[in-house]
Amino acid sequence: MAFLSTPAIVLRAVNYGDADRIVTLFGRDTGRLSALARGARKSQRRFAGGLGLGAVGVAALRERSGAELLSLESFDVTASHVSLGADVARMAHTAYVAELVSKLCAPRQVEREVYGGLLEILDCLEAEGASAERLRVFELGLLGVLGFGPVVDRCASCGDGSAAAFRWDPDRGGAVCTACARGGRPITAEARRALGHLARVPLATAGREVLPSDVNRDCREALMEIINHHISGPLKSVEFIAKLSAASGGQP
Repeated sequence: MAFLSTPAIVLRAVNYGDADRIVTLFGRDTGRLSALARGARKSQRRFAGGLGLGAVGVAALRERSGAELLSLESFDVTASHVSLGADVARMAHTAYVAELVSKLCAPRQVEREVYGGLLEILDCLEAEGASAERLRVFELGLLGVLGFGPVVDRCASCGDGSAAAFRWDPDRGGAVCTACARGGRPITAEARRALGHLARVPLATAGREVLPSDVNRDCREALMEIINHHISGPLKSVEFIAKLSAASGGQP
């Protein structure tokens, strides 16, 4: 049976049976995969540091003959993000980016840029806390790497960037001028400019500027329409972030 080792990030872990866990990982050298961690809830040696959401470490894996799940032999934590589980906002944003990667990325498809972006946003969350603007930058970066990035600075159909008004049509790839539009909804010039700007901002500096609440809302809704166009089923973490933001008066 084939053995492999890869730096990896825990996207999800659920209990299975009396002592095992089924773990979804995003490996630098494997992409997204699921594995059975036998005895994970009891073993302190093979899974030192645990298999919590957003944990970063080196995964030792073994292919299981005739089985869809791999076997996770060990997971050695290399980066400890202590604050992610201690702060509700950080935890919510961690859950969101993990679920987003899990939903958008095909299984066993190596995506090193996605791995690097996920690792970077976890580091930013640990160091600086949750930021709506950083989520927008991460969403745009992830969509772009996977080939789903929306067109925002010109018409996705005819290429005209000078039109007076645009509509947002996920089916056609983003902004569409009114002359080409056959559906979609209006999108403001401010939202299109903000999306274009955020697409160029590094994750490390994204949290240092704050969008007006209405512009952030428009950007969030536009990107969510693109995301929903490429996934099946709702993102469970979105509702949690929305409730958290409503309770705190902030922006998701």
